[in-house]
Amino acid sequence: MVITIDGPAGSGKSTVSRKLAVRLGVAYLDTGATYRGLAHHAVASGTDLKDQHALADLARRIDLRLIPDDSGVRVLISGKDVSAEIRTPEITALTRHTAGSALVRGVLVDLQRRIGSQLGDFVTEGRDQGSVVFPDADVKFYLDASPEIRARRRTDELLAGGVEADYDEILQSIIDRDRRDIARRVGPLVKPDGAIVIDTSDMNVDQVTEAMARAVEERT
Repeated sequence: MVITIDGPAGSGKSTVSRKLAVRLGVAYLDTGATYRGLAHHAVASGTDLKDQHALADLARRIDLRLIPDDSGVRVLISGKDVSAEIRTPEITALTRHTAGSALVRGVLVDLQRRIGSQLGDFVTEGRDQGSVVFPDADVKFYLDASPEIRARRRTDELLAGGVEADYDEILQSIIDRDRRDIARRVGPLVKPDGAIVIDTSDMNVDQVTEAMARAVEERT
């Protein structure tokens, strides 16, 4: 069973997908971590983020592993846990270079599918999971929320993790990122065909998870 969750940054995909996976007793696949991980590795290795060919070559060679745990997933690069480091605003801003490259996406989508085949039953989230990576998923969701709500959530999440965060900067970053994600030629942010759309603006995590779990049970 494959369940995809797509939607813009800060719509609650990561948190809800982890909880839904636990609720259903299946694995959680954080494909966004592959793009973040590659961006982090490029910075650490001195690779030019504007050089698509160099990034694609780095993607082919990267030793990136997603390890399920109680928090959802740990991200290891060459055996080093970078789970927290790839979530900083700096890496988030740089991820556009890895996510916006057709060459890089081709390599990482193959990696995501290989990981998925190893997991068997899983919940996956991102921006093109139901439309590109797993178009034949059993159940597809599209989560959305206003930019202001999403910026507040991201700010609170970073502050709770001890990371300095400015709401206005994050809001502008989300607005800019939405524009880029929708307009990009490769793997654009879209509502996948047949996806169940849920606006999470006025819902908490438990309410969203419950609504999704019911939908999965009805369709499978």
